[in-house]
Amino acid sequence: MTVDHRTVSLPEPGLGTTIPRFLVAGLAIVAAAAVLTVPAVSSPSVDAQIRWGSVALATFCIGLLLLMSAMTGHEGLGLASWRIGSWSLLWAALAFGLATITWIGPQTGEPAEILPESMLRALWMIAVAMTMLTAGYCSGLHRLATARTLRFTGALGRRFTDEVRGPARAWALFAVGVVAQVGYAVTSGHFGFIGNVAAAETSASSYGQVLAILGECTPLAVLAAAIRARQTRTLSDRLTMAVLFLAAIAIGAVSGGKTSFVVAVIAVILPNSLRRGRLPVGLIAAAIAFFLLIVIPFNQSYRVGAVGYASLSTSQAIATAPTVASRVLVSDLSLTTIADSFEYLGERIRSTDSPAIIMQRTPTEIPYRNPAELLADPVIDLVPRALWPGKPILSVGYQMSQEYYQLPPSVYTSSDITPEGDLYRHGGWFWLLAGMFLGGVGLRTLDESIDLRRSVHGAFLMLLLFPDIVMAGTDWSTLIAGIPGMILLWLGVVGTCFKRRTATRRQPGLRPVS
Repeated sequence: MTVDHRTVSLPEPGLGTTIPRFLVAGLAIVAAAAVLTVPAVSSPSVDAQIRWGSVALATFCIGLLLLMSAMTGHEGLGLASWRIGSWSLLWAALAFGLATITWIGPQTGEPAEILPESMLRALWMIAVAMTMLTAGYCSGLHRLATARTLRFTGALGRRFTDEVRGPARAWALFAVGVVAQVGYAVTSGHFGFIGNVAAAETSASSYGQVLAILGECTPLAVLAAAIRARQTRTLSDRLTMAVLFLAAIAIGAVSGGKTSFVVAVIAVILPNSLRRGRLPVGLIAAAIAFFLLIVIPFNQSYRVGAVGYASLSTSQAIATAPTVASRVLVSDLSLTTIADSFEYLGERIRSTDSPAIIMQRTPTEIPYRNPAELLADPVIDLVPRALWPGKPILSVGYQMSQEYYQLPPSVYTSSDITPEGDLYRHGGWFWLLAGMFLGGVGLRTLDESIDLRRSVHGAFLMLLLFPDIVMAGTDWSTLIAGIPGMILLWLGVVGTCFKRRTATRRQPGLRPVS
């Protein structure tokens, strides 16, 4: 077996060419978004106002993405180099922008509690929040923190190469992840969205947090296998990557989730995009088609039968998975299925509901929460339960379902809250503006610290943080409190997977070409 040790010299991003191109385009698109707000304000129909407002917000976020790339010198908008700041704006364009169109029309359940005027106010609120996020990202205030973190990541790069030690490392990582997930399911009584979901909101163990973190080794194993397959180009390593990829998808499917599929796909395409300097459009298109044709229909059927109404145990629910999968595979895999899945996906990723209901009922019906919680709750969440057995359970989504949607405590559902909505409910506009600006500074610090142009080590941390930060549906405190644990796991994985550097060993090339 031979390993490709070639390296690719990567020049610094060309600010002289990037800034004019992206700056002009960004200003033009922001201007177009401003034009689109005219019918969003003046249309006689509230449905038309929401439709135009959603398109205007999506357009505005794309304009901010171009302006961010111009001000920071990101080639390819920072998407191919997996900048979390860039992906956050793209996700906002989809989840807060275009997906809001799915709210138009008769609604049932929690969305029916939201008034159209509140949805329109939420669109404006998200536009302001994304503006502050972009301003913080481009402000340059990250430099002091980045200088310190770069010393640490630089030391990590000097100690370890980018070469994965061997296929056994990926298998070992996968085994750790599976054992941790099984252990969490056995001790808690639930596995993802199946089993005794009430336990997730009403009880917690001293070791549950550790098992949950170690369970993230499953997608990291796929990434390690994908990196090694890209480096060696051998059939055995490619088969290892394929087997681990399919196994990760299967585990995510039986847990009742969809995000695990997205993360597994990112783990596979990331090494390829870093090497080529662009996103593999063909692979992404194939993944989207599979997601719409297979993953979403399976998830809908599985969660209705095994999760939503059947009250099955974890083992009973998993036992139904093969039957559900076979039924989906023999169903009509046509454009109709894609259209239905696309509509369902839009409803599921729609993130505007939370800011809308919060602005509707705070502070007129529900008073602002104490802003001190934004500092205290992350600290409380970080303290291990083994050291504090009586630590309160911060089930913010479960509490929000009762407080803002008036659901009874017997309904164990966790409503998305989003960092934007959580900041607003802790004091209104001031804390929203300040929090989003600081969040932008933090994202820039993170992106510069784990810059994948320097080393592929940062890809593991990016993969761990991507779902929670980019597709953020949780509250601000939970988001912040989850980062230290992921950093510790990242350090352990890097030390385990990569070869130690010697004076004669050169790094395998996984860097993008410009």
